[in-house]
Amino acid sequence: MEQRKVNFFALLCANLALTSSALFGAEPTDERVFAVRTAKAETRTIAQTIVKTGSLSSPAVVDISPRVAGRLLSTTNADGKELDEGALVKKGDVIAMLDAREYAAKYDAAVAAVEYAEAAFKDKTREYERVKKLLEKAVATEQEADIAESAMLCAQAELNRAKADLSAAKLNLDETKILSPMDGAISSKKLYPGAMVSGSDVIYTVTQTNPLRVLFDIPTTVFPLLKVGTTKIRLTVDAYPDENIDLVVDEAYPTANELTRTITVRAKLENAQGRYKAGMFVSGEIFLNQRENVLVVPYNALHRIIDKFYVYTIENDKAKLTPVNVGIRYDDVIEITEGISNGTEVITDGKHRLADGSSVRVVVE
Repeated sequence: MEQRKVNFFALLCANLALTSSALFGAEPTDERVFAVRTAKAETRTIAQTIVKTGSLSSPAVVDISPRVAGRLLSTTNADGKELDEGALVKKGDVIAMLDAREYAAKYDAAVAAVEYAEAAFKDKTREYERVKKLLEKAVATEQEADIAESAMLCAQAELNRAKADLSAAKLNLDETKILSPMDGAISSKKLYPGAMVSGSDVIYTVTQTNPLRVLFDIPTTVFPLLKVGTTKIRLTVDAYPDENIDLVVDEAYPTANELTRTITVRAKLENAQGRYKAGMFVSGEIFLNQRENVLVVPYNALHRIIDKFYVYTIENDKAKLTPVNVGIRYDDVIEITEGISNGTEVITDGKHRLADGSSVRVVVE
């Protein structure tokens, strides 16, 4: 019985000695060598990112109405092609025509009125010049000269009014050709040839398709990190999930949404080929707080003990627990602001089995 007690205490002491060695860093008598994988600290441009969903929208949607009243004569372009929903149009293209005969007649009458007023003005001007010369020779009276000058000025006013009427007549005649105000597509066609139309009637709705706007709502808490004209967005359109499009934020709305506490930001998406459509769903990775040439290590190299951060470096085939200060995380790397330098080798895989001073062997794949 006494012998068993001695053996038990001997075994207990041996276990305590091994435990103390593990806890206090004493060299074990049978030292293990742990296989690990490593990576080197390097400099890189990183950013704090948020992923948001949004949509594509058109910068402008315009209802096309005639400026003058009349019968709708055609809804074709200059080549005679009928324009329906989906048709692409350019700024300045003819997209509809009104019956112009009445306006053409009024224009011709205005031209004739200007010619008549010009002739009258010339006649009254000659008369005034003649009377003025007679006045200088004391043949005509000042009253006659005043009458002649007044007649000339009245003729000039009539000429000016006739020219104004001509400009208005020309404008009305030109407005019988309805032009597209911008590049875009006809998203709605509401009237067809034969209809009587006026300024309150919408013939088409034209939607701008290039460029499109990308709209995202971001939390007000991260808004101070955003820089208009600099902050980048990596965009994916749901219709083309394998494509990444790199854009830059070009506008932030001046007010926040009081309910969601978010601010709408906008980017511009070029769409010359018309591949993207307003209303398409998009997701975007917004790169905030971009940092140039900062030191990073793989995130899985980081080791946290309570509220402090460490990495395992290697010295003389031994793992060394090295304290570090960290910055922002980006993807699978994290910024190191203090503790190691560029090119330092850090342990990434196998660190969970290590203690400060453990023997290690680097496995090279």
